[in-house]
Amino acid sequence: MKNKPVYLYFGIIFFLVVLGSSASIQTSQAKVVNQLLAVVGNQIITTRDVMQAVHLEYGQRQFSQLSRDGQEQEKQKQLHKLVDDILLAQLAQKKGIDVSDKEIDLTIKRVMEQNKMSEKQLKSALKQQGMSLQSYRDKLIRDLLRTKLINQEIKPHIILPDKEILDYAKKNNLFPEHEAQVTLAQILLPLAKTEAEKDKLEQTIAEIKKRLKKGESFASLAREFSIGPAASSGGKLGNFNKGQLLPEIEAVAFGKLPVNQMSDVIQTRVGNHLIMVLRRSDPQGNQTLESLSPEVEARIKNTLFAQKVKYELEKMLEKQRREVPVKYKSN
Repeated sequence: MKNKPVYLYFGIIFFLVVLGSSASIQTSQAKVVNQLLAVVGNQIITTRDVMQAVHLEYGQRQFSQLSRDGQEQEKQKQLHKLVDDILLAQLAQKKGIDVSDKEIDLTIKRVMEQNKMSEKQLKSALKQQGMSLQSYRDKLIRDLLRTKLINQEIKPHIILPDKEILDYAKKNNLFPEHEAQVTLAQILLPLAKTEAEKDKLEQTIAEIKKRLKKGESFASLAREFSIGPAASSGGKLGNFNKGQLLPEIEAVAFGKLPVNQMSDVIQTRVGNHLIMVLRRSDPQGNQTLESLSPEVEARIKNTLFAQKVKYELEKMLEKQRREVPVKYKSN
């Protein structure tokens, strides 16, 4: 018989069943001794239970291709997962959470519809994994109890503060990139060629600094001293991205010069510049929830929510492990 994948799932849980030849399956099953592996409260887990879980997870063919150590590791993993599933199912029942036969019937019906299977085909697929329809129903009950436990006891109490969302977005660079930009004003002074011109330049700069320190505005000083075309508008040059300014000016404007503080003199081929950064945008823009796209914000919330659910579920499990006796049997 040609291998055919069949997906048997409910909600967030799905199981992969790979159909193999009935002869090979019967041979492998004949070699399995159904030993007791663990007791969880009053429920037992056997070798057959573990192998069923392994085959649902991997498919028989994929599992057979693992190394001997790989197979043993997977069996141990599935054993501990079965223990946890039973612990959570018992906790759910303790809290009055139940699953009706009707819910299980509807789940199995959806599985058959989505896989285009009849009940006979489903039973055949399960049988080839050593699983009866009843044992499959038992597994679905545990899965539904787990889901209901999460929905009723964990999810309603989870809170996602805006700060956590923002911190996650910053840590993972999820904010949209914005080009760094500065708004500049300048006082342009002429180049000094002679010693006399250099002395005059130094005196002018000293005068500007002195009057600025006394409280005069940069704009009024620009109107008085600047020789540039923007002098009449208080020296305002406008907004600039990186690459739009002379290199000497750009290094200062996009460097450590504080906003609204005049620079030291910057000499270029154009003249001597005293600049002031009136506004500097952060390359990351305004990092607020509003600056995140709805899709990114939803993705972050889903990720953080899932992490919190996992954390709270593990806390529940730790408490159950302390309260419910779990005994593992050596081979």
